[in-house]
Amino acid sequence: MPIRFVSRPSAAAVLVAALAACSEQRPIAPPAPQPLPPLQKITALPVRLPRPGELPPVVGRVQQYRIVPKDTLLDVARNAGLGFHEVKDANRDVDEWIPPPGREVVVPTRWILPRARPQGIVVNIPEMRMYMFPPRSKPGEEVTVRTWAIAIGDGDTPTPVGPFTVTEKDKNPTWYVPDSIYRTMARPRHVVRPGPDNPMGEYRIRLSHGLYSIHGTDTPWAIGRETTHGCIRLYPEDIGEVYALVKPSLRAEFVYQPVKLGTAGGHVYLEVHEDVYRRVPNLEREAGRLVRSAGVAARVDPERLRQAVRERQGVPVDVTRDAPAASAEIPRTERGTL
Repeated sequence: MPIRFVSRPSAAAVLVAALAACSEQRPIAPPAPQPLPPLQKITALPVRLPRPGELPPVVGRVQQYRIVPKDTLLDVARNAGLGFHEVKDANRDVDEWIPPPGREVVVPTRWILPRARPQGIVVNIPEMRMYMFPPRSKPGEEVTVRTWAIAIGDGDTPTPVGPFTVTEKDKNPTWYVPDSIYRTMARPRHVVRPGPDNPMGEYRIRLSHGLYSIHGTDTPWAIGRETTHGCIRLYPEDIGEVYALVKPSLRAEFVYQPVKLGTAGGHVYLEVHEDVYRRVPNLEREAGRLVRSAGVAARVDPERLRQAVRERQGVPVDVTRDAPAASAEIPRTERGTL
């Protein structure tokens, strides 16, 4: 019987065939990004009010949001109850109109309470944010503070600083246009009746100084900007909530604090905003003054303080000496600056 010899492929041929088979396989897709927690609108802040000599507390928490097609930063801001500049300043390298889908952006729903008497309404003009304290709260008490984004006066008609009281409230107000504004209107009208094009919106809260008031708006995209003739505007969905909470004679105070110093977990935080009316000659010197006045200079890293002032992201930044790098509120990897 003849012997049959079976031809076996060489090792080299086997290797070539294996490589060819591998090259025909589809590349492994990267893992899908983990879902982020749903975006929350944070307006109620439980807090213990600082006693005299204590730093104000840091309240709220920073969130992350992943951009989806057709999103703008204005959409992100409104959905989170923030003003436009709050979101833009925390994401300076992101196009506000066409942010790339899939990009994670910072949602800065964390704040240092402003330095003011913790009763009634407190508006921090450079921050473009309003806080409301219980009307008879006292230092050291555990309370709930409410907060909302606002629009403020532009450079020609700035929002005034000082103490006020609420004098009266109007639902569906009629706006009697002052002559100074009438002359600047595209469609001049002396009287604007209630309706969708009334700049007052559906609610107005009058204050005890001139014609200034807190009211709604017919242009929600203006919240978080310098767009008024000195009044305070809120989103249409927010002004009704404020209107229901305030009563005539409620105390209100408008302050001008582009730099705020606070504390959380034993650390010192600095929050820096744009000096919108150019009233603070040097923000870094102002930050240093606050640090010295609070008696925490030995605990503060000077370079971290300078960096927080340079970046002016409008969020609390940990400036504690020897604090871990990861304790910063907005790590560089989240800002897209790698």
